[in-house]
Amino acid sequence: MPAGPGRGDGPLLEVQGLHKVFETGERRTEAIGSLTFRVAEREFLAIVGPSGCGKTTLLRCVAGLSRPTSGRVLLRGRPVEEPPPGLMLVFQDYGRALCPWRTILGNVLLALEGGRLPREARQARALEALRLVGLNGFQGHYPWELSGGMQQRLQIARALAYRAEILLMDEPFGSLDALTRAELEDQLLAIRASHPGAILFVTHDIEEAVYLADRVLVVSPRPAEIVAELPIGLPRPRHQIRTRTDPRFVEYRTAILTRIWTQSEARHAAPLGDGATT
Repeated sequence: MPAGPGRGDGPLLEVQGLHKVFETGERRTEAIGSLTFRVAEREFLAIVGPSGCGKTTLLRCVAGLSRPTSGRVLLRGRPVEEPPPGLMLVFQDYGRALCPWRTILGNVLLALEGGRLPREARQARALEALRLVGLNGFQGHYPWELSGGMQQRLQIARALAYRAEILLMDEPFGSLDALTRAELEDQLLAIRASHPGAILFVTHDIEEAVYLADRVLVVSPRPAEIVAELPIGLPRPRHQIRTRTDPRFVEYRTAILTRIWTQSEARHAAPLGDGATT
């Protein structure tokens, strides 16, 4: 199947007027102002914004792990009110997402427990997922025996074995060194090119968003609102050197940076009023 957005009758995922406020005693924090967007079948959509702008909160709401204050999330037209089947979240903090007492294979098999697949089929699917992320031969090891990059591969393998319709990724490469990050970016794109499923990827790294995505949404500082949308017209397959030195790549990066910088400057210049949040 070719990579890129699908041509279904409707969006795979739809976020409608999502608003999120945290209230603790007298403290009120408005994390998300109002967000409305769609993710098409097989689309790679990146959401980029400054640190602390509510991106992780957004993903938790989309995943059904946190209820929005108002608005809703629809997966194939059905409201998401709890973690739905067909959706998988990959965290930045891979150390907390993995089970240290389980082997590498056992961690991947965790995603398949409770399903209807027979044991042999679960085993075969888990081993295939490990092969796709370059961890074949490590199935008997434990997460603490792996490097950070290999642990993040393990998270991705678990999502692949589950065969999620949509993969939510919360700055998954943010804590890795530059070379490992580039390697995993390319591995993610290679996997995505041959396996169905959409990806919603949040990051504060502008270059990463442009390099990976079909489309980039730019969100403002907290409370998060969409301030720009850019379809990324760079050819695939992408290449770390050729793509990043393409004049269009530089144009996209500059456009996104300008919008984020403008929003940040406007926020810092604005006086705090009576309705300011903390």
